[in-house]
Amino acid sequence: MGAKGITQKRMRPYASRFRALQRRRRLSREFLQLETRRTLPIVLPVAGLGAFAAVAAIHDLAVDWPGGSTLAGVAGLLIAATLAEAFPLPIEGVKGTTSLAIVFIVATAAIYGWPEAALVGLVSIVLVELERKRPPIRAIFNTGLYVCAATVAGLVAAPWRGGDLADIVVAGFLASAAFYGVDMVLLSSVIARVRSENYFAMLWRYLSTTVLPFLVIASLTVTLVVLWDRSPFVSLVVVGPLITIALYERWLHRALERLREFDRLKDEFIAVISHELRTPLTSVYGAALTLQKHQVRDETREALLAIVSDEAARLARLLDDVLSASRLDAKTERFDIEATDAVEIAQAVVNAVGPRLPEGLELELVAAPGLPPVAADADKLRQILVNLRENAIKYSPDGGRIEIALSHSDSVVQFSVRDEGLGISEEELQQIFERFHRVDPNMTRGVGGTGLGLYICRELVEGMHGRMWVTSVEGEGSTFSFELPVA
Repeated sequence: MGAKGITQKRMRPYASRFRALQRRRRLSREFLQLETRRTLPIVLPVAGLGAFAAVAAIHDLAVDWPGGSTLAGVAGLLIAATLAEAFPLPIEGVKGTTSLAIVFIVATAAIYGWPEAALVGLVSIVLVELERKRPPIRAIFNTGLYVCAATVAGLVAAPWRGGDLADIVVAGFLASAAFYGVDMVLLSSVIARVRSENYFAMLWRYLSTTVLPFLVIASLTVTLVVLWDRSPFVSLVVVGPLITIALYERWLHRALERLREFDRLKDEFIAVISHELRTPLTSVYGAALTLQKHQVRDETREALLAIVSDEAARLARLLDDVLSASRLDAKTERFDIEATDAVEIAQAVVNAVGPRLPEGLELELVAAPGLPPVAADADKLRQILVNLRENAIKYSPDGGRIEIALSHSDSVVQFSVRDEGLGISEEELQQIFERFHRVDPNMTRGVGGTGLGLYICRELVEGMHGRMWVTSVEGEGSTFSFELPVA
């Protein structure tokens, strides 16, 4: 092969990744352009009204400049609104997260008036949107939405501002309802246009699924406004409960997410294990039944006994994987680490598969001369190499070459198992070492498995103070590599 051919072969994986990256960027740009065209009839009026309200608020405050206590109160509410917007809360039963910034923006509207609320909404959302670096069309819409909703909330609360306790409660609740109403109406209109769905159906869906967050926000707002009316310093007592609610809600959401994940893993485990057990058991049962009820030739008998032996070994490996995964997950796996001859173990792994290597596959060991012994558990190292070998065979249905390579670098010995099989997409690479994750879960390419092998390999490598990684190009093969310290 000439220099040009070698260069092209080496650059092929990078070219493939570059083309995939370009394709994703182009699709992202096309989606944003389509989104922009569809939402402009809503975004432009909202942005215009928001800008007008912001300018009017600044003019109103410039003409009648507020006193020091008002400025201090508004500044405190602005800081609180910005922090709450930056760290939204997940609420169980509600899709996405909920920002408590509305509490402080609406409280500003009910306590001080619409100009102060408009500026608090403007500054808080602008600061957070700049940090999140969202597309300009979304940032502009969100900013206009917050300013318009804050202005309407302040205007609605104005007739009840400064009255007795009942008026204060009404002002806080109506301001919350006004902000919520403007938010739902404008947000539903934009989402309906982006998804090309019916506006009223979208509005009803949003209203029906956000009642709980609205009631939480309205009650918190009324509490804050009532306490603030007594004394801004007294209102500080709500800070503790708010922080407690936020932390508890985050903890609860994470706990429930973990429970749902455990439930999903349980269902997936049962489905995968049932399928993986059924196949070898069916083969063993069929072979045993044939041997029991029929007179068969010696060649047939030997073939059937080989099936029984192979499938029994497959069942043993399956059970070993399940038990290993259980011990590793519970952190109860024991490691007897000692100086180990890596080449001897790798050679045994290669020799063991020789007689049953599928046609069209070549398996080769390439070991650098003079390799030092590694600090490893010999049985665990053998298990890792066997799992990677079986994985390479399984994902090379069209044949090719499988290479197990050993090399020495600094204070580690590096192992790699390379195949020329199906390969792994970039999206799959992020999850390849997770429990029960399979590249071909629906067996569209005839490749089964429990999805435990690579998880076990990584955990065993890390248990022996090493690290493991993978490189792959879809359609061109994969290389699983790990390194262990020299003894």
